[in-house]
Amino acid sequence: MSPTSWLLQVRNLTNNFFSFIFPPVCASCQKAGDLLCADCQANIPWVVEPICPACGRILQKPLARCPACRRQPLPLRQIRTAVIFDGIIPDIIHKLKYNGAFALAVPLADMMVHAWTTWQCPVDLVMPVPLHSQRQKKRGYNQSELIVNRFCECLALAHDARSLQRVRFTPPQVGLDAEARRSNVQGAFAVEEQAVRGKDILLVDDVCTTGSTLAAAAEVILAAGANSVSAYCVARAI
Repeated sequence: MSPTSWLLQVRNLTNNFFSFIFPPVCASCQKAGDLLCADCQANIPWVVEPICPACGRILQKPLARCPACRRQPLPLRQIRTAVIFDGIIPDIIHKLKYNGAFALAVPLADMMVHAWTTWQCPVDLVMPVPLHSQRQKKRGYNQSELIVNRFCECLALAHDARSLQRVRFTPPQVGLDAEARRSNVQGAFAVEEQAVRGKDILLVDDVCTTGSTLAAAAEVILAAGANSVSAYCVARAI
Protein backbone atom coordinates (compact mmCIF):
# COMPACT_ATOMS: atom_id res chain seq x y z
CA MET A 1 0.00 0.00 0.00
CA SER A 2 1.37 3.40 -0.98
CA PRO A 3 1.89 6.09 1.68
CA THR A 4 -0.77 8.23 0.01
CA SER A 5 -3.33 5.40 0.06
CA TRP A 6 -2.54 4.66 3.69
CA LEU A 7 -2.93 8.33 4.59
CA LEU A 8 -6.29 8.54 2.83
CA GLN A 9 -7.56 5.44 4.64
CA VAL A 10 -6.58 6.92 7.99
CA ARG A 11 -8.29 10.19 7.07
CA ASN A 12 -11.44 8.37 5.97
CA LEU A 13 -11.59 6.42 9.22
CA THR A 14 -11.09 9.60 11.18
CA ASN A 15 -13.77 11.36 9.14
CA ASN A 16 -16.23 8.50 9.71
CA PHE A 17 -15.56 8.59 13.45
CA PHE A 18 -16.13 12.32 13.73
CA SER A 19 -19.22 12.09 11.50
CA PHE A 20 -20.66 9.61 13.98
CA ILE A 21 -19.88 11.80 17.00
CA PHE A 22 -20.48 15.14 15.28
CA PRO A 23 -23.03 15.00 12.41
CA PRO A 24 -21.82 16.80 9.27
CA VAL A 25 -22.87 20.33 8.44
CA CYS A 26 -23.61 21.74 5.00
CA ALA A 27 -20.44 23.07 3.39
CA SER A 28 -22.40 26.04 2.06
CA CYS A 29 -24.96 27.15 4.68
CA GLN A 30 -23.66 25.27 7.76
CA LYS A 31 -27.01 23.57 8.39
CA ALA A 32 -26.52 20.30 10.31
CA GLY A 33 -27.29 16.96 8.70
CA ASP A 34 -25.53 16.65 5.33
CA LEU A 35 -22.34 17.78 3.61
CA LEU A 36 -24.58 19.60 1.13
CA CYS A 37 -28.14 20.19 2.30
CA ALA A 38 -31.24 19.84 0.12
CA ASP A 39 -31.81 23.61 0.00
CA CYS A 40 -28.28 24.25 -1.28
CA GLN A 41 -28.52 21.36 -3.73
CA ALA A 42 -31.63 23.02 -5.16
CA ASN A 43 -29.48 26.03 -6.06
CA ILE A 44 -26.78 24.12 -7.96
CA PRO A 45 -26.16 25.84 -11.33
CA TRP A 46 -26.26 22.87 -13.72
CA VAL A 47 -24.75 23.01 -17.21
CA VAL A 48 -27.41 22.79 -19.91
CA GLU A 49 -27.47 23.12 -23.67
CA PRO A 50 -26.46 24.96 -25.75
CA ILE A 51 -22.79 24.12 -25.34
CA CYS A 52 -19.91 23.70 -27.76
CA PRO A 53 -20.04 20.06 -28.96
CA ALA A 54 -16.25 19.86 -28.73
CA CYS A 55 -15.05 21.72 -25.64
CA GLY A 56 -18.32 22.06 -23.74
CA ARG A 57 -18.19 25.85 -23.39
CA ILE A 58 -21.55 27.36 -22.53
CA LEU A 59 -23.00 29.18 -25.54
CA GLN A 60 -25.75 31.71 -26.12
CA LYS A 61 -26.96 29.79 -29.18
CA PRO A 62 -26.14 26.40 -30.78
CA LEU A 63 -22.97 26.34 -32.89
CA ALA A 64 -21.07 23.57 -34.68
CA ARG A 65 -17.91 24.76 -32.88
CA CYS A 66 -17.28 27.67 -30.53
CA PRO A 67 -14.84 30.41 -31.70
CA ALA A 68 -12.09 29.07 -29.41
CA CYS A 69 -12.33 25.57 -30.92
CA ARG A 70 -12.29 26.97 -34.44
CA ARG A 71 -9.07 28.84 -33.62
CA GLN A 72 -7.40 26.05 -31.62
CA PRO A 73 -9.04 22.59 -31.88
CA LEU A 74 -8.48 20.40 -28.82
CA PRO A 75 -7.18 16.81 -29.12
CA LEU A 76 -10.13 15.44 -27.16
CA ARG A 77 -13.29 13.72 -28.36
CA GLN A 78 -15.22 16.03 -26.06
CA ILE A 79 -15.10 17.94 -22.77
CA ARG A 80 -18.18 17.96 -20.57
CA THR A 81 -18.94 19.36 -17.13
CA ALA A 82 -21.72 18.80 -14.64
CA VAL A 83 -22.18 22.27 -13.16
CA ILE A 84 -21.20 25.91 -13.69
CA PHE A 85 -18.39 27.35 -11.58
CA ASP A 86 -20.77 29.81 -9.95
CA GLY A 87 -23.05 30.17 -6.95
CA ILE A 88 -22.07 27.76 -4.15
CA ILE A 89 -19.70 25.70 -6.34
CA PRO A 90 -16.47 27.79 -6.15
CA ASP A 91 -16.52 27.81 -2.35
CA ILE A 92 -17.14 24.04 -2.13
CA ILE A 93 -14.30 23.25 -4.55
CA HIS A 94 -11.98 25.68 -2.75
CA LYS A 95 -12.69 23.96 0.57
CA LEU A 96 -11.98 20.56 -0.99
CA LYS A 97 -8.69 21.67 -2.55
CA TYR A 98 -7.22 24.03 0.01
CA ASN A 99 -8.99 23.58 3.36
CA GLY A 100 -8.53 19.83 3.74
CA ALA A 101 -12.27 19.16 3.39
CA PHE A 102 -11.65 16.00 1.35
CA ALA A 103 -15.09 14.59 2.21
CA LEU A 104 -16.58 17.15 -0.17
CA ALA A 105 -15.31 15.00 -3.03
CA VAL A 106 -18.42 12.87 -2.45
CA PRO A 107 -21.15 15.47 -3.17
CA LEU A 108 -19.09 16.88 -6.05
CA ALA A 109 -18.68 13.43 -7.60
CA ASP A 110 -22.39 12.80 -7.06
CA MET A 111 -23.13 15.89 -9.17
CA MET A 112 -21.08 14.30 -11.95
CA VAL A 113 -22.95 11.02 -11.55
CA HIS A 114 -26.27 12.86 -11.73
CA ALA A 115 -25.32 14.60 -14.99
CA TRP A 116 -23.57 11.59 -16.56
CA THR A 117 -26.70 10.34 -18.34
CA THR A 118 -26.72 13.62 -20.29
CA TRP A 119 -22.99 13.89 -21.07
CA GLN A 120 -21.75 10.28 -21.11
CA CYS A 121 -19.33 9.06 -23.78
CA PRO A 122 -17.48 5.81 -24.59
CA VAL A 123 -15.07 4.98 -21.76
CA ASP A 124 -12.87 1.99 -20.96
CA LEU A 125 -10.76 3.64 -18.26
CA VAL A 126 -11.11 6.74 -16.07
CA MET A 127 -7.97 8.66 -15.08
CA PRO A 128 -7.79 11.66 -12.73
CA VAL A 129 -5.65 14.59 -13.83
CA PRO A 130 -2.62 14.14 -11.56
CA LEU A 131 -0.91 16.65 -9.30
CA HIS A 132 2.85 16.95 -9.31
CA SER A 133 4.34 14.90 -6.48
CA GLN A 134 5.51 18.04 -4.67
CA ARG A 135 2.04 19.58 -4.68
CA GLN A 136 0.33 16.32 -3.72
CA LYS A 137 2.76 15.80 -0.85
CA LYS A 138 1.99 19.28 0.44
CA ARG A 139 -1.79 18.91 0.06
CA GLY A 140 -1.88 15.28 1.17
CA TYR A 141 -4.23 14.12 -1.59
CA ASN A 142 -5.28 14.76 -5.17
CA GLN A 143 -8.83 16.12 -5.16
CA SER A 144 -9.44 14.77 -8.67
CA GLU A 145 -8.47 11.26 -7.57
CA LEU A 146 -10.95 11.45 -4.67
CA ILE A 147 -13.67 12.53 -7.09
CA VAL A 148 -12.78 9.69 -9.49
CA ASN A 149 -12.93 7.11 -6.69
CA ARG A 150 -16.52 8.05 -5.85
CA PHE A 151 -17.62 8.61 -9.46
CA CYS A 152 -16.34 5.21 -10.61
CA GLU A 153 -17.70 3.43 -7.56
CA CYS A 154 -21.18 4.75 -8.36
CA LEU A 155 -21.00 3.90 -12.07
CA ALA A 156 -18.89 0.71 -11.87
CA LEU A 157 -16.20 2.13 -14.15
CA ALA A 158 -12.55 1.03 -14.18
CA HIS A 159 -10.10 3.69 -13.02
CA ASP A 160 -6.35 4.18 -12.78
CA ALA A 161 -4.71 6.92 -10.72
CA ARG A 162 -1.10 5.80 -11.19
CA SER A 163 -0.31 5.42 -14.90
CA LEU A 164 -0.72 9.11 -15.79
CA GLN A 165 1.83 11.29 -14.00
CA ARG A 166 2.63 14.98 -13.88
CA VAL A 167 6.39 14.93 -14.44
CA ARG A 168 7.06 18.66 -14.55
CA PHE A 169 6.15 21.05 -11.75
CA THR A 170 4.01 23.90 -13.10
CA PRO A 171 2.74 27.10 -11.47
CA PRO A 172 -1.05 27.27 -10.91
CA GLN A 173 -3.09 28.12 -13.99
CA VAL A 174 -5.19 30.71 -12.14
CA GLY A 175 -4.80 34.17 -13.66
CA LEU A 176 -3.14 33.00 -16.90
CA ASP A 177 -4.64 33.66 -20.32
CA ALA A 178 -5.31 30.83 -22.77
CA GLU A 179 -1.92 30.98 -24.49
CA ALA A 180 -0.03 31.14 -21.19
CA ARG A 181 -2.03 28.19 -19.91
CA ARG A 182 -1.06 26.09 -22.94
CA SER A 183 2.61 26.95 -22.52
CA ASN A 184 2.51 26.34 -18.78
CA VAL A 185 1.43 22.70 -19.10
CA GLN A 186 3.33 21.77 -22.26
CA GLY A 187 5.34 18.61 -21.58
CA ALA A 188 3.99 18.33 -18.04
CA PHE A 189 2.60 14.78 -18.34
CA ALA A 190 3.79 11.25 -19.02
CA VAL A 191 1.81 8.01 -19.23
CA GLU A 192 2.49 4.26 -19.21
CA GLU A 193 1.65 3.05 -22.71
CA GLN A 194 0.32 -0.36 -21.71
CA ALA A 195 -2.30 1.25 -19.49
CA VAL A 196 -3.97 3.24 -22.28
CA ARG A 197 -3.15 1.55 -25.59
CA GLY A 198 -6.30 0.86 -27.63
CA LYS A 199 -8.64 2.25 -24.95
CA ASP A 200 -11.18 5.05 -24.74
CA ILE A 201 -9.88 7.17 -21.86
CA LEU A 202 -11.90 9.56 -19.71
CA LEU A 203 -9.91 12.28 -17.93
CA VAL A 204 -11.47 13.75 -14.79
CA ASP A 205 -10.63 17.06 -13.11
CA ASP A 206 -12.37 19.45 -10.75
CA VAL A 207 -12.62 22.59 -12.90
CA CYS A 208 -12.27 23.21 -16.64
CA THR A 209 -11.44 26.74 -17.78
CA THR A 210 -9.77 26.71 -21.21
CA GLY A 211 -9.11 22.95 -21.38
CA SER A 212 -5.34 23.47 -21.70
CA THR A 213 -4.42 21.04 -18.91
CA LEU A 214 -6.77 18.39 -20.27
CA ALA A 215 -5.40 18.90 -23.78
CA ALA A 216 -1.79 18.50 -22.63
CA ALA A 217 -2.63 15.25 -20.87
CA ALA A 218 -4.71 14.03 -23.83
CA GLU A 219 -1.85 14.58 -26.29
CA VAL A 220 0.42 12.31 -24.26
CA ILE A 221 -2.26 9.64 -23.88
CA LEU A 222 -3.08 9.65 -27.60
CA ALA A 223 0.62 9.46 -28.48
CA ALA A 224 0.79 6.34 -26.29
CA GLY A 225 -1.81 4.63 -28.46
CA ALA A 226 -5.17 5.39 -26.84
CA ASN A 227 -8.19 5.09 -29.11
CA SER A 228 -9.69 8.35 -27.85
CA VAL A 229 -9.57 10.77 -24.93
CA SER A 230 -12.58 12.58 -23.50
CA ALA A 231 -12.82 14.70 -20.37
CA TYR A 232 -15.45 15.18 -17.69
CA CYS A 233 -15.07 17.77 -14.93
CA VAL A 234 -17.16 18.87 -12.01
CA ALA A 235 -17.44 22.51 -13.02
CA ARG A 236 -17.05 24.79 -16.02
CA ALA A 237 -15.56 28.22 -15.45
CA ILE A 238 -17.23 30.98 -17.45
